[in-house]
Amino acid sequence: MFLEVEEGENTRTSVGTIYKDVSSPRPAFCVQYELGGEKKTVQLTGWDNETQSPCPAWACQVEESGDGVALLIYGGSGGLRIKELDDDSEWDLDSSRQWGVSHLVYPKNAFIVYQDEI
Repeated sequence: MFLEVEEGENTRTSVGTIYKDVSSPRPAFCVQYELGGEKKTVQLTGWDNETQSPCPAWACQVEESGDGVALLIYGGSGGLRIKELDDDSEWDLDSSRQWGVSHLVYPKNAFIVYQDEI
C-alpha cells in the first residue's frame, strides 16, 4: 500500500511511504493519543485536501521495518484530523481544539475503536 499525504491546511507535512499491509483496512473512530504528556482518547477522521472536508479514517496492520507488525492509522489526501473524544463540534480547520497529522503508526496492540464497534 502506498500512503500519500499532501501538505495543506490540515497538516504541513507531506508523506509518500510504502507499507506492506497484513490486514484489511477498517474505518477507525478513536485511539489513545499522547497529549500534553498524558494519554487521552481522541476521535479522528480523515481529511480530504481537494474538498477541504472530512473523509473516513482507516486503520490496518502493516509490516514496520525492523519492528514487526504495527498499526497504521491514515486518512485522506490531507491526512488525519483529531479532536478530544468529548468534543462534539463539527470537524473544522479553524477550530483551536482540533489538529491535523499526516498519519499515525502505533504498536499492533494499541487501543483503537473501529466505526463498526460503536
